Amino acid sequence: MAIVEAESHHADPPLQKCVLDLIDQQADQDPDGIVADFQGNSLTYSQLRDASIRVALALKERGFKPRDHIPLLTSMGPEMLVAVLGILRLGACYCPMDFNAWNSSRVLATLEAVQSKMVFSTVDTTISGYDMVHMADLLRPDALTATISEREVLAEIRKDMKVSDLIYIIFTSGTTGKPKGVMVSHGSAAHLVQQNFPGAMTVHPSTRVLLFFSVAFDGCAGVVFSTICHGGTLAMALPADVLDVAPTCSTLVVTPSILSTFEPSPRFDGVREIYMGGEAPTAALIDAWATPTRKIYNSYGPTECTTAVSVAEMLPGGPIILGNIVSGVELVLLDDALENEVDEGEICIRGPCLAIGYLNNQKLTQEKFFMRNGIRHYRTGDLARRDKYGLHFVARVDRLVKNRGFLVNLETEVEPALRSFPGVNRAASFMHRGALVAFISPADVDTDKLQSHLRERYDKFLVPDLLFAVQDFPLTSNGKVDTKGLKELVLATNASTITDIDNPNVSNSATLPVVAEAFAVVFDRPVSQITPTTSFVRLGGHSLRAVKLASFLRQHKLKVSVADIFLLDTVSAIDQALVSIKDDAAFKPTHGTGIPLTDHQAEILRETSESPTSNYLFHSLTRDITSDNVSGETLRKAWELLFTRHSVFRTAFDLNLGTQTVHNTFKLNWTDIRVSNQEEFTAASESEQQRMWSRLRLHKGSPILEPQFWVIELPGEKVQLSWTMHHIYLDAFSFGTILAEMEVILQGDENQLPPAVSLAGLAQFLQQKKRENLEEIQKFWGDYARPWPKLKILNLPLERTPSVSWSTWESDSVVKKMALDEFSRSRGISSAMAIYTAWGLTLSKYSASDTVAMKASVSGRTIDYPSIDNIVGGVNGRCPLILQLDRNELISNALTSIQRNFHKVNNFQWTYPELRGAIGVEQYTSYWLESQVVILLDMPVEPGPWKVVEVQKPPAPLVLGVVQRGDGVNIRIEFDGKYSFQGVEQLGKAFIAVLKTLIDSTLEARVQDIAKVLG
Repeated sequence: MAIVEAESHHADPPLQKCVLDLIDQQADQDPDGIVADFQGNSLTYSQLRDASIRVALALKERGFKPRDHIPLLTSMGPEMLVAVLGILRLGACYCPMDFNAWNSSRVLATLEAVQSKMVFSTVDTTISGYDMVHMADLLRPDALTATISEREVLAEIRKDMKVSDLIYIIFTSGTTGKPKGVMVSHGSAAHLVQQNFPGAMTVHPSTRVLLFFSVAFDGCAGVVFSTICHGGTLAMALPADVLDVAPTCSTLVVTPSILSTFEPSPRFDGVREIYMGGEAPTAALIDAWATPTRKIYNSYGPTECTTAVSVAEMLPGGPIILGNIVSGVELVLLDDALENEVDEGEICIRGPCLAIGYLNNQKLTQEKFFMRNGIRHYRTGDLARRDKYGLHFVARVDRLVKNRGFLVNLETEVEPALRSFPGVNRAASFMHRGALVAFISPADVDTDKLQSHLRERYDKFLVPDLLFAVQDFPLTSNGKVDTKGLKELVLATNASTITDIDNPNVSNSATLPVVAEAFAVVFDRPVSQITPTTSFVRLGGHSLRAVKLASFLRQHKLKVSVADIFLLDTVSAIDQALVSIKDDAAFKPTHGTGIPLTDHQAEILRETSESPTSNYLFHSLTRDITSDNVSGETLRKAWELLFTRHSVFRTAFDLNLGTQTVHNTFKLNWTDIRVSNQEEFTAASESEQQRMWSRLRLHKGSPILEPQFWVIELPGEKVQLSWTMHHIYLDAFSFGTILAEMEVILQGDENQLPPAVSLAGLAQFLQQKKRENLEEIQKFWGDYARPWPKLKILNLPLERTPSVSWSTWESDSVVKKMALDEFSRSRGISSAMAIYTAWGLTLSKYSASDTVAMKASVSGRTIDYPSIDNIVGGVNGRCPLILQLDRNELISNALTSIQRNFHKVNNFQWTYPELRGAIGVEQYTSYWLESQVVILLDMPVEPGPWKVVEVQKPPAPLVLGVVQRGDGVNIRIEFDGKYSFQGVEQLGKAFIAVLKTLIDSTLEARVQDIAKVLG
């Protein structure tokens, strides 16, 4: 940040008027006016000016210079004011540290950031390794009074100041645990204190303003300068006397948490204005304090925007909005890409209020302060929406959390629900170790009744998992609720206070704690919440979580199938079914040549040999690189390591021989393209994609093409990594693994990656397993194929003259993800079963048969093989799912039956090509499962900073894709060009109607009731 400051010093205009000029003006006009009262002692404006001049000269004598960052260790009192103004008169910047509120580790971390070996202190203390300059020594009775020439030196320093010179650096809590220093300029501070817009704090010599904020809080600077620049009096208070001091004031500037500790009694009748900030005020607080002679204001402004940027008067019963804006400042709501203005989005601020940036942290500065349309903006991390009343604060981005799979707004959903219960005055909530935790006050609230109240009126995911009633909330030195302190209370509280769980049963099982731990890990919950009767399905269990649960247990030498996890459901039932694995070394994979192909590998290679563009994946990943060091070079090095880690990328596949060979070396087909502007970036991206598809169309089909990579880089702005590779190298599950590992490598943490698991080893395991169980496998598929003759071809309209080989229809359905999940939990099934059932009913309509079939795309990770969930490669299978619908059956029974059928066939899905032989595929070549269902609602892919695009030729004539988009379910059908678009559109809309009818159905509904929506 030194570079930024130096550039600003030379480029910015001189500072015409600073806060010192305004304060000195008040000292000239009313030298005997009281600038501060503290514990019965008063300080006048002339005394403040004289003392601060003496301090400035003494600091200069001790070696401090203009534009130095001077660490100030201080506490509430007149000495704090003198010290701050003394530093400013020297032309330096003060870095406040609260002696009473800060611990030694925070003080030391701040001193390390400031990089000064001298510390200015108004308290009598020492810090090892630092030279202390004490206020008491500077203001000794025998200290010299400043001469006229010395005053002139200070005046000359002020004349040389620039708009961007720093006035203070406020250290706020950083996400890494280290405090981050926000650098605020003199220009921004001077602009703030000279506002007169409606709602701005108006101060006169008779105004008495409460100062209760910590000096290390930016609100303190706002109160101090806004008051004494206009001749007002600061009524300084400590926690011990604030209840006595506050009623003597005409203006209170407090956080809502502080105000809630005051009683709105007649003692406060002299208070004419209350400004709340730092937290969102509640309607109850406004109602309690608003009177005909007192106005209540809501002020808003991040530290990075010089304390406050907007103020709005709050009326009882009225909307809580952000209000009038500081002159020259604009608040805009931008979308996730920070490009377009929207009615609901992130608050971004521009104008003279913006801080210079973060001390010694250019990366964070570039992340939070960005250029848009040539204007510098600050992204607040706050969400708001705009309506006819103005801007409504929605939540901090970090106050939007995931609980039980649902996005929850703690500020506008959980806490208002808690406060809706009679007797609850205050509420706070947060996520802790995977649980939703809430605190309420006062302590005598009946938490059991509150819990019942919440369960009856609100969604389950809004009901806290842990609920505590306390008399008072701990507050930070800034006057906000101390969430860290509340978390410490959680840890200190006995687990018997946990609510919303079943009572544990006594069990002598030695493995029960392991199963409970597995549940806790998979569902990211405290193990204290997991009991013997905890339900896998009710917690939101799906197939991928079942895979992770089985994998965790296997690591502890315990075995249970994925199908049994769904069937058994509870912790105790799963525990009783566990089988101990005594010898995990029974199977030892070999490496080299002659390793057999898996049935799935052979199947997709055969498809590609028949249709050369089949089973190739195109991925395009784009990210902003303005604030990180990602480049074409770092990406290439990351993929070189990934090729080294995962043997599948070094494997040659031979369909004719039915084998795969793992090589020790590899060839990375990589192309780097650098462009100089956005137009070239877009053109290069489109050109490379066209070249890729042309290459695929010209390919003969066998052998398959090796993975191809290309990177388009716009240096300092964005990078796009694209690749094409055959499905045999990568499936949807392992794409998530690769994406996560690539990010770990880019961050330089590759040593933290777990050992890779060989796909070739799995292939050998499956060959051995098939050889040992061939008779059982062939019998299963023979029995499973019996309904096959009842299947009929879909009656979909065809294009007269197809113009494309394949196309896509897509729609955001009316079905909400939350509704789908709640329906599934209530029926004891996974959400995938609801989708398979709805699709089956739709196929039944279009084929005029109650026997229908589809290929269900499954992860393939349900196979009992060590760490199979960490394997990279084409493991996923296409599970043939045949449904025989009984229209008189209760839909609940049908769903349970379909789930049981699915898990039965899923146990054999790794041998699914055997079904061809069982049905005599030559007779049914025109059918071979016309549709495939790909459900990605719970696939473990976290794109992080990447924007991901995936394209693949449909592996079946109809491919139904189901993903989550926002809070809804998005439906996508990719289809063979022989079908008409209008026909597929009608099919898609019919499926959505069936799915919506299904999840809205009652327990008494029958299959025929759901099918009626199809006509």
